[in-house]
Amino acid sequence: MLNQPSAVFRGTVHALVARHGRGARADSTALVHRSRRVSYRDLDAMAVRVAAGLRRSGVREGDFVGVRLPRSPEAVAAMLGVMSTGAAYVPIDPADPPERTGHVIATAGIEVIVTTETPSPASPPMPSVSALMLPEGCHPVTSTRYGPDTPYLTAPDLTLADLIPAESGFAIPDLLAPDLYEPDFYDPDGDLAAEDDLAAYAVFTSGSTGAPKGAVMTHAALVNLLRWHERVRPGGGRLRTAQLCALSFDFAFHEIFSTLCGGGTLVIADDETRHSPFALAGFLRDERIERVFAPVTLLEHLARAVTEVPDDSSGLRLREVVTTGEQLRITRPLRDLFRRLPGARLHNHYGATEFQDATTWTLAGDPEEWPAVAPIGRPIDGVQVHVVDEHLAEVARGAVGELCVAGAGLARGYLRQPELTAGKFVPNPFGPGRLYRTGDLARRRPDGVLEHLGRTDTQLKAHGVRVEAGEIEALLLGHPLVREAVVLAAEIDGQRSLVAHVVPGTGLDPGTAAGQLDAFLARGLPRPMLPAAYAFRSAFPLTSSGKTDRRRLGVEQAELRMQFSGPDPDPDPDPEPDSESESDVDPDRHGLVAAQVRRSVLRVLGQTPAPDTDLFSLGLDSVSAILLRRALQDALRCELDQEDIFKYPTENALTRRVVNILEREGERL
Repeated sequence: MLNQPSAVFRGTVHALVARHGRGARADSTALVHRSRRVSYRDLDAMAVRVAAGLRRSGVREGDFVGVRLPRSPEAVAAMLGVMSTGAAYVPIDPADPPERTGHVIATAGIEVIVTTETPSPASPPMPSVSALMLPEGCHPVTSTRYGPDTPYLTAPDLTLADLIPAESGFAIPDLLAPDLYEPDFYDPDGDLAAEDDLAAYAVFTSGSTGAPKGAVMTHAALVNLLRWHERVRPGGGRLRTAQLCALSFDFAFHEIFSTLCGGGTLVIADDETRHSPFALAGFLRDERIERVFAPVTLLEHLARAVTEVPDDSSGLRLREVVTTGEQLRITRPLRDLFRRLPGARLHNHYGATEFQDATTWTLAGDPEEWPAVAPIGRPIDGVQVHVVDEHLAEVARGAVGELCVAGAGLARGYLRQPELTAGKFVPNPFGPGRLYRTGDLARRRPDGVLEHLGRTDTQLKAHGVRVEAGEIEALLLGHPLVREAVVLAAEIDGQRSLVAHVVPGTGLDPGTAAGQLDAFLARGLPRPMLPAAYAFRSAFPLTSSGKTDRRRLGVEQAELRMQFSGPDPDPDPDPEPDSESESDVDPDRHGLVAAQVRRSVLRVLGQTPAPDTDLFSLGLDSVSAILLRRALQDALRCELDQEDIFKYPTENALTRRVVNILEREGERL
């Protein structure tokens, strides 16, 4: 199945951005970070300085260069600078453990890493590489080795002449020539260099064995994607766009380069903002964001934050919302969010690290008319999508099969993993080139629209019956008091059974929830498909890319089942005293605060634990701790520090802490 037009666009990603730095939009704002604004002219100059420093460090076409930087203008310039040398960038999250970083460096053969800091002396040893230090403005500082006690030397002033090594035919000034900036940006016949197999980046994701695997994406595949963006959504790149995704998540490429190639403005959110749905809603409003790319889980959290606060949608200017990463279920909060955003469209993209986007579907109009589960739509330009059986033969329309992708969007394969590459990127039985086996289940409707039905590895076998977890999850999400749901298999009393992990909404009593949900599911499921156990928690663990971490849920499953079947029935009668004394506390004030703390905990955790139960033992995590602090501050009008939630993790301790803060501040309830 091939979407038209089928022509594959040519060019390089950095050239599409660079022309704005020397063209009519040179003085337009490219990047915003806090109070800082970077024009296209300045971004171009920063990228040139990075490229020059990399050349001086010995980087050549075909190399892989690590980019270990926080999300910032310098990180964007580093990506552009790396690509300008003909090398490919490898994003490395600064929060990654040293063992993972070392694995990525070794697997990619990285010899130069762009960074802002050295590892601490206590860090485990990593492969020896050179480092290019980037202070603000990208005036490079070089070193001979990346590691503790590394000496960093200021690089001499660099000029464009530094970018033309005599032994290399790849010259960056060719990409900065005046004639490059004159043709219309989206003219497919523009005079852009064509390097079909030139790698642009390699992104590492967790492999089935637990070791990260690096997928290499080419300029040809990415430029095809960028040209498609502009063809089907003309002017979308000029919308004011938020940058929220981790740079090591391939969806960040969409945010950054669909905006910069289109001449728009990219607004970078701080990590604390993007991790708090309430803060994110404020950021989108205050920064007048018109377009956002958000994984499904983040979008759901944002929708809940906006709809839980009566006036939180006022001032939002969102016109285009793009989501990906998981099956898109249209929940009540999502419908409510888009009801408050008349004219906004929701685009459901289906893609993966190995092939960028393959299909898309747009939801517009009345959200009440949207389906319960959004389809993934039709292929983008130059991409072929097939639904096949175990023999790679196309199945009939309406039949379920494995989704496979071919055409312009495929990655080269996995770095230094030829066997894995050969197993996933197979010869294409439908035409030239290769076919990528996604492991996802899908079916094609009579009208040709594709529906995503889960993964082959989420098909669970329980009590001898094969079931699809997504079917049970979709039914659970139909319960008005269920926020999120994941179904996994587990050994219970020696039998393979199903466990439903549930994030409950306010009003679902954990003490009776299992029975309520069981009765609810029994209306639509046969007995063998009903979960044998339920695990209740405040939030699901997420991967670095913002997806629900099913693997971690599986590891924690047995413990969760015991902890979250209800409140602790036998709390410690003599809890450890904390530093907040209640000897001189007004009992009336204490009672009022205790009641509000209890209501806030119920709102965030969805349950009412014993007063001295550690909230973190009930699933409170870094994200929900932010929500709890926000709820307490809004309700009690007190300045509560985030660390207070961690230092006083029970209802009683939090109550005493808040009362003492109010006493000191002299505030009235």
